[in-house]
Amino acid sequence: MADITRYYPQLNELQALLTTAGKISEYKPDQALACFDHPELMSIACIGIPSRFNPWETATFSDVDYSHHLQIIEYLSRADASAMMMLPGASLSTRAILTLGTEQQQARFFACFEHSPAWTFFAVTEPGFGSDATAIACELTQNSQGWWLNGQKMLVGGAMRASAGLVFARYEQTHRLVMVFPEGRTGPLQRELLDTFGLAGAALTRLTMTNLSVKEDDILGHERRGLQQGLNALSKVFERHRPMVAAMALGTTYGLLKALETRPLPATAQHWIACQWRKYHVLFQQMLALAEGYRTGQQQYASTSRLKLSATRLAEETASHLPHWLATEDWLEETFLRKRYRDSFAFEYMEGTSNIHLLNSFRTPEIQGDQRHAVP
Repeated sequence: MADITRYYPQLNELQALLTTAGKISEYKPDQALACFDHPELMSIACIGIPSRFNPWETATFSDVDYSHHLQIIEYLSRADASAMMMLPGASLSTRAILTLGTEQQQARFFACFEHSPAWTFFAVTEPGFGSDATAIACELTQNSQGWWLNGQKMLVGGAMRASAGLVFARYEQTHRLVMVFPEGRTGPLQRELLDTFGLAGAALTRLTMTNLSVKEDDILGHERRGLQQGLNALSKVFERHRPMVAAMALGTTYGLLKALETRPLPATAQHWIACQWRKYHVLFQQMLALAEGYRTGQQQYASTSRLKLSATRLAEETASHLPHWLATEDWLEETFLRKRYRDSFAFEYMEGTSNIHLLNSFRTPEIQGDQRHAVP
């Protein structure tokens, strides 16, 4: 199996920083963030932001291809996926901004990274509608006084600390992505941290926008017409990000299996662990194959969903056995292991739940000209 530390040996040091941060992240989040004060960890967090907007780029992580990026995420998640999710960066927003945004819009969005590490968000999910992008209620409107956003978004990762974000909104008969800059905005934009049981590092947030004023220049692709402008951008964002969720789930599985291997266990348990390792390695190779497909320009919507679904289930399956295989004393005393146990069941809700991916897994492509398109 590929060992990403052959290319980036400093990942061992960075993994140790995440482990330290993870152990205190749930009750001392500010101290946990202080553990991230490392130039190469910040450089990894900002992978994907173009060099012209990215002062945190280092020589080592200046040109990381997608396969290596997934392997870096998987490797660091072996320590603590939740802590890694606390890192600043542009995350899901980057691809949408680079796909739909003008050069001026990109510069405005990424300006928050100029002087310090920054957080961003990508807001789609809504109460009552979930992530059904065609049924959202959040609305962009215009009147003689300007442009306005009204609505509520749920389960928005990283929004509490964010300096910039994207909001997916309905506009007349179309959908648009709108840039929002929360700093200094109160009243029209409310942010509320949600209680979470696992992956607390995601800092899931409720956003409430009440007559939030936005500039026309902050509406991505506004000059283009048609429903598909927003929906196509959304699809590309999730298709590219779902393998990253799978990588985090695989890294978490690796960490749990390694923890089990250090304990004296019966032969039945050792056999089960060996089976889990085989499943892990198969999915790891599928992840690399998917990355290669992206490199060659393949459309892989169904394969992406299958990988995310399988990796998530493997993490849950592995975690569910921990209380049974470990001695009672181990289980009660290992608070960090119990935290990672809780985290294992939260990947299900990132970038689409299992039901969504089961449906996507059976979508076959149709051919139009020389292009292949997923059948809705």
